[in-house]
Amino acid sequence: MDLSPTSVFRFVLIWSLAMLAFFGLSERRLRRQLVGMLFRTVFPFLLFALTAAALLVVPERFPLWWDKWWRYVIPLSTVLLGMVLWLPQYGKRLSWGGHWEFRDPTPERAVGPDGLARPAQTWLVVFAYLMMLAGIGLTTVPALVLQRPDITPDWVEPNGFLIGVAGIFTVLYGGKTLKHARVQQARELLSRPIRRYAWTGSLLWVTAWLCCLAGLILTLGGLSVMMDPHDLAWWQIFITLWTMILGGFLFTQGRKTFLRARRHRARLIPSHRHLKPGSYVLYLRSFDADERQTALHEVPVPGMSGGATVGFLVSGRSAEEHVADLLRPVGPLVAVGTPGERLPHVGAVRMYLPRDGWQEPLRELMRRSRLTVLTLGISEGTMWELAEAFRLLPPQRLILLIPALKKAEYQRIRATAPRLPVCPTWLGTGDRTMVQGVIHFAADWTPTVGPVLDNYGDVKSNLFTAMIPALHPAFSALEEYEKKTGRLNG
Repeated sequence: MDLSPTSVFRFVLIWSLAMLAFFGLSERRLRRQLVGMLFRTVFPFLLFALTAAALLVVPERFPLWWDKWWRYVIPLSTVLLGMVLWLPQYGKRLSWGGHWEFRDPTPERAVGPDGLARPAQTWLVVFAYLMMLAGIGLTTVPALVLQRPDITPDWVEPNGFLIGVAGIFTVLYGGKTLKHARVQQARELLSRPIRRYAWTGSLLWVTAWLCCLAGLILTLGGLSVMMDPHDLAWWQIFITLWTMILGGFLFTQGRKTFLRARRHRARLIPSHRHLKPGSYVLYLRSFDADERQTALHEVPVPGMSGGATVGFLVSGRSAEEHVADLLRPVGPLVAVGTPGERLPHVGAVRMYLPRDGWQEPLRELMRRSRLTVLTLGISEGTMWELAEAFRLLPPQRLILLIPALKKAEYQRIRATAPRLPVCPTWLGTGDRTMVQGVIHFAADWTPTVGPVLDNYGDVKSNLFTAMIPALHPAFSALEEYEKKTGRLNG
């Protein structure tokens, strides 16, 4: 087998061309499912094989390089292992979004009354333009090879034509990404930003990036120094250890700052009357649970390597943000904000109802929602919302989430809502996520409860991947119900 740089480059180039051609000719759902499959299976295997091959080949083939750089192998391997753990979970996220065929509501204007607008897909647009610029640059390579072969590397000259073709596909796919950004924007809700906090959010975003970068450098740099402690004095080892601890602290604070920045950049819906029927998913929960559900969703893993990789690469969102991502195929998530809060939490787009007379607007929100998701609780307001959901909604349009409840609390809720299933035996026991289970209903209100396990195989999962098996049958029932009735709400 020829493993020369030129042969490897040509293989990667031809494979990339084939993928770009397939993406350009296939529809979005099929692309998402294919990419999700690649992220779950092919890419982790290739990354692991590349790491193993480097560790086996480099010491023998390049001993001088190994003697100089071996201490950086463990930090680099830690990052690569984290990517191997992260890729399958991201693949599941892509596959989940591409699996469903929920029909979009009739699109409305991008700008509505009272200055309301649909949030622009800025990052997707920037990525599309970068792809187009990169593609234009690649298309000039064949001409450069013909005119100035003396300045082109040896491996570029025989692959100039393939590079030019890859550039054409990249430009076309960049244009397709721009079109996708417009489609994504059309699905968003009419809302307005918190204008007086916009600059604060941008500054916090930059600060978060700097903190995460500094933490990553300090932690992995300290780890590389600790690989050869024989040349270090005791005080140098002591300082290096505290440098690694400082790096981990900075990285954690950076992730928390990202969450704070997202709160400053959140958008608000001024009134529930601006929501079009069937265009949103309503999220109901006790206000007391907001701080816990919208805090940074941590996924601890025992051991230095596991803790570092998962901490760096897996968990960067709150539990509510994971729930919003899960429900995105049906529609954007909206919720009633806590009265008097200075900054809205992230995950669901917030609106605010009056303290007096909030019941009737909430009933209207339920009737007009495409799906209502309620987190069980023992507060008086949550119990009222549960009773109204049973009274107003078809069973296929209601999903109940079981939080970290005690069995006695669940029995208390079930005493007022007999349609709930009997208390699960696993409630409050074992390793569970912040959402312990999902309850959905058949057409005759027969309940089914699915547990949400905290383990995904032998690796800790985030809340998104942990909830997928429990939500899948509920989404299937809703999809079948909408195809039968042809309605997006009620």
